[in-house]
Amino acid sequence: MKKLVLLGIVWVALVTVGRAAEEVFTKAVAKGDFTAAGLGKLSPEELARLDGLVRDYQSGALAAARRDAAAAAEARVFAEARRAEGAKVVRAQSEAGGEKKTEGGLLARAKVLLAPGTEIAYATVESRIAGNFTGWDGRAVLTLENGQRWQIANGGNYSTPPLPSPKVKITPASLGGFWMTIEGVTMRVKVLPFGAK
Repeated sequence: MKKLVLLGIVWVALVTVGRAAEEVFTKAVAKGDFTAAGLGKLSPEELARLDGLVRDYQSGALAAARRDAAAAAEARVFAEARRAEGAKVVRAQSEAGGEKKTEGGLLARAKVLLAPGTEIAYATVESRIAGNFTGWDGRAVLTLENGQRWQIANGGNYSTPPLPSPKVKITPASLGGFWMTIEGVTMRVKVLPFGAK
């Protein structure tokens, strides 16, 4: 019998807690407070929205959404800073007259001493092919108007009617090398700076 009474008390407590959880904010506010807060001026849709916001606040969903928004804003600021740094590098190269020619072979030019954890960022290159472009054979070398020379990495052949100095955009590839997009050519091609292996 004691177990039955105890079970009944637990059931009543659960029902009461369940109803309290279902109770919405606008129904729980005392009439005087409801009117004093100006809530009587709200439409039923606005009251429902208010109840939803209060429910989200109580559940912590609103705080989580704010944290996510703050993290996204921080990521945008970081990305903008990286983009600005890349623009400075490109500007410095163009002010210096493009790439400086150094003495020694490719190994001497490519040798860089990096501290552990150093990140290397490559900037996108935009230029034009010097002269008419008719395609490539094998591992051809393409010269750009900015003086850079890029070699086709994967070989193959491609031909097109002559295109006068088409624009090119060179972007870093995810697993090394670079992708070159040529204006008027429907496919992009994998390239390397001329002389790189």
